[in-house]
Amino acid sequence: MVVFSNGVQKDMRIEGAYFFDTGSNAFRRIAPVLAMVAIGFVLAGCKSDQSDRLQTVGGEASVAPSEPNIVVILADDLGYGDITAYGGRVPTPNIDSIAAQGALFTQGYVTTPVCSPSRAALVTGRYQQRYGFEYNARQAQDVPNVGLISSEKTLADHLKTKGYASGHVGKWHLGFQDEHYPTNRGFDEFFGHLAGASDFLNVRSEGALSMRTDQEFYSRTAGDNRTDLLIQGTEPPTPPTRRAGRKILQGPGKTEVPVTDYITDVFAQESASFIQRHRDQPFFLYAAFNAPHSPFQVTQEYYDRFPQVEDELQRIYFGMISALDDAVGTILQAIESAGLTENTVVVFLSDNGCAGYFPGLCSCEPLSGGKLTYYEGGVRVPFMVRWPAKIPMGTQIDAPVSALDIVPTALAAAGIPAPEDIELDGNDLLPLINAAPGRRQGHDTLVFRNYPTVAVRHGNLKLIKPNQDEAAGFLYDLTTDPKEQNDISAARPQDVARLEAEIEDWRKITVEPGWTRRRPVTYSICDIEPIGFEN
Repeated sequence: MVVFSNGVQKDMRIEGAYFFDTGSNAFRRIAPVLAMVAIGFVLAGCKSDQSDRLQTVGGEASVAPSEPNIVVILADDLGYGDITAYGGRVPTPNIDSIAAQGALFTQGYVTTPVCSPSRAALVTGRYQQRYGFEYNARQAQDVPNVGLISSEKTLADHLKTKGYASGHVGKWHLGFQDEHYPTNRGFDEFFGHLAGASDFLNVRSEGALSMRTDQEFYSRTAGDNRTDLLIQGTEPPTPPTRRAGRKILQGPGKTEVPVTDYITDVFAQESASFIQRHRDQPFFLYAAFNAPHSPFQVTQEYYDRFPQVEDELQRIYFGMISALDDAVGTILQAIESAGLTENTVVVFLSDNGCAGYFPGLCSCEPLSGGKLTYYEGGVRVPFMVRWPAKIPMGTQIDAPVSALDIVPTALAAAGIPAPEDIELDGNDLLPLINAAPGRRQGHDTLVFRNYPTVAVRHGNLKLIKPNQDEAAGFLYDLTTDPKEQNDISAARPQDVARLEAEIEDWRKITVEPGWTRRRPVTYSICDIEPIGFEN
């Protein structure tokens, strides 16, 4: 039984994912440990000794800060089964290398399967329901002033007290007014867009390929090739026409930047530039990409990497993920070139699962559900951390962790005491990583809510309620049923009651949502009949 945010319930059984031949080799499911170890052996040979404070960078002396640099790389709608570190479909060697050189979390969660509130929790280290950020921030007449309220501190605010330079590159999606603007929320620099999505390039430019995402597209089935919906650009490259929130802005002055190149590449270069410019002081970079979120647009270079993929939507989607992986490689190379690898914390994760409302887009393995659902495929995401000075290579953590843990981890790494005036909801990940494998417990309880739908994981049990105010709910044991196919609520009423009590206890810290939801729509996931969700 599948439950989505508007309470609609449908029976479903997930089919296996399709894997595509890559020429001489087929895409294969790769066990995380084997993938990490294999990459780790290769990278270990070229890892430089950076233990001294005085380092040589390009022939020049560079003073390494005693505090670690912190880089958070966030993907947008990247599914758990999309990258090779988790046995996924698209080769992602650069992303995988973060896990190979550090820790891979097999049960890494976000606080909601929706972009905007998920990002709010990440940058504050607090459940977004504490301050009314329940739903996506959007520009609309009925919601004129939505965003991260001024009383909430971001990670950039905290790190500023220790002298960190901070920059945000990419997608913000935490509000549109001056009070929400990144440089008014602790960041010294900003280059990106404020809305939840933006064009990657002008689809009419030569070498651009894109898929139409209008109603005709939604009405087609996952089995169609959709070649008639493919747009191939032939005109000279020019910037796309962007609506207000999708404009690329820079700096406190909100200067609009006319970007001609592929935006994923541009965000990568801007991130690398920030690292280079601040290499002699501790810095915090929040590189929040909008890939592989819609619209589905890619350049010929990335499209040509997947000639074996017949479905045009998947081919473009795979190309977008490959571009994202290249962007991660650009950031990692900038850190390496600056001589800062050893003392830089790099975190990589996605803001939620794959957008299954595009037919045939997502892999259904090894989890079920997708973005906007409270099944594991919606809230369990790729999650990895690298800090060579502190984290052993090839570490795998199977305990539940959360995006809420990023702020406490960064503060502990920077030597900043936990704030006394606000309560953080996450934990420092370093003690967990360095604990003996049998003693790694992680979060005992995690709650996910986009009212009225709510879900809670407590231990290995997970309860999903279509409506938090009603009795119906679906209970799953994630130890034996990670795809959440077998509802055991009828057989274990005491466990249902116990998890409902966890939800009620958590509700004490929440406030009313600050704005309204969008209307429900429907979609099919993995050839399953249409199911409703709330955006």
